[in-house]
Formats: sequence, structure tokens, C-alpha cells
Amino acid sequence: MSRLMVADFYYGAVLSMLFNNGIEPALIDANENRQVYDFITNQGECRFFVKYRADKQNTKKSDYSSWVFNLSADIDKLQQYIDEGFNLNLALVCGAANLVESELVVLDKEQISQILNLEKTSITISRKKGEKAYRIPTEGGRESGIKVKYKRFEELFN
Repeated sequence: MSRLMVADFYYGAVLSMLFNNGIEPALIDANENRQVYDFITNQGECRFFVKYRADKQNTKKSDYSSWVFNLSADIDKLQQYIDEGFNLNLALVCGAANLVESELVVLDKEQISQILNLEKTSITISRKKGEKAYRIPTEGGRESGIKVKYKRFEELFN
């Protein structure tokens, strides 16, 4: 009997979203910490670099969610894809104990470059309940951070 890994559920969720939008991705790189897919949308070719976190950070506020993603093993590969001119998107699956409360954050190439320029090995993604954007703190706090649209995934297919 084949055993499923936790990663299979999160990467499978992204694949399901792609398939449900009529996209047939090609897996080009994979390990337990990331998967990379190429596919074509109405807007052209796209490379999806996918990572996941299975659980939210514990926060003191119930209307606030955050996830920490370690990028140290991925920095060189992300920079390589940007340098090679790929239409790169970083898809971050933000898991929750109740799986249907999990979220998908999609960063575009410019946002990825901003993060790489910070020279950090990890990033924190956060969102307040009802807010229409995620935030990645850069200097100071989340108010001065990078804003990422809440429904960026849907924009890829319009």
C-alpha cells in the first residue's frame, strides 16, 4: 500500500485548482520542500514555484493569520528562473488545521525580486480577517510591507 505524505495534500490542492481552470501543468522540478510547474494561460507561459506550510503561526489575535516560509534552499533557484526570463510566480500554500480554511498566496516576479533583494532566508505572510491583501513585512512591520492581492490566483486565468 502506498503511503501519502503531508506534502501530497498541499501540492495536490494546487494541482486541483490548476486542473479546474483548464490548465495542464508539467512538473519540471520536485522535492519534499517544493514543486515547480510550467503551464500556459491566456496571458502566456507561466512557471509556478510552489511551497507549503501545513499550519498557521500561533497568534494572539483570532482575526489574524500568518505563516512563515523558509526560502534558504530556494533562493538560488528563484533567482535563476528570474534571470532566465521566466514568467515566475511563487505560489505559497498557507495551510490550516481545518483544511478548507487553507489559502493560496501567489506572488508575481516583481514581488519575488523584492523579497530576494531583502536577502532574508525566510518570509512571513499575514492577513487580517476581511482584508483584501496579504502582507509580507519588509522593514518595521506589516504596514510597510509588500502587499499581495488576496485573489491573485484567479487573475492568472482572466
